Amino acid sequence: MSSQSSGEGGVEGVEQVAGDGENVTEYGRLLGEFEDVCPVCGGPLKVREVEYMLPSLGKTLLVSKKCAKCGYKRTDIVPLSFQRHTRVYLRVEKKEDLYIKVVRSPTARIFIPELGLELRPGLDAEMFVTNVEGVLQLFKDALLRLKTLDEEARVDDMVKLLDSIAEGDFTPFTLILDDVYGVSAVIAGPHSRVAIENAD
Repeated sequence: MSSQSSGEGGVEGVEQVAGDGENVTEYGRLLGEFEDVCPVCGGPLKVREVEYMLPSLGKTLLVSKKCAKCGYKRTDIVPLSFQRHTRVYLRVEKKEDLYIKVVRSPTARIFIPELGLELRPGLDAEMFVTNVEGVLQLFKDALLRLKTLDEEARVDDMVKLLDSIAEGDFTPFTLILDDVYGVSAVIAGPHSRVAIENAD
């Protein structure tokens, strides 16, 4: 998971780290700090590495980078705990389901079979936490990047359909996370329809 900005902010579910050493918060342990070169302005880039235990993810490494010169900031979360190959199925049936949180690892594929959509991780894929609505936006962004003149009408129709779903106008569909390392997850309430399958 990564985020970039020029302002202040934090990573959802992770306390801000302060202090100089051992157990810097209830959840995190500072592993080290060092200086690198900012990729934006070439100035000094402060890098901090902290080990965390996070809900649904287990042991993770949080790497934060900040440039004092230009304000560039980036945070990456790297999973350190791996499990069996799993598939997570979430049935999306009502508008409230669009706000269910989705944790996708760098190795997971995302499917919506009813719409014929698949999102494969690239070589530089990163971990992220979003919700179902955010996943729909990822599909929309990918479609717009790949749009060609030959497929313009088909892409436009799919984008309109995704917009309608985001507004709550849809028939039920299934969101599938296929993760070879079993890190990805859906964080849903007790009344949500979620199934987990071991794919080994």
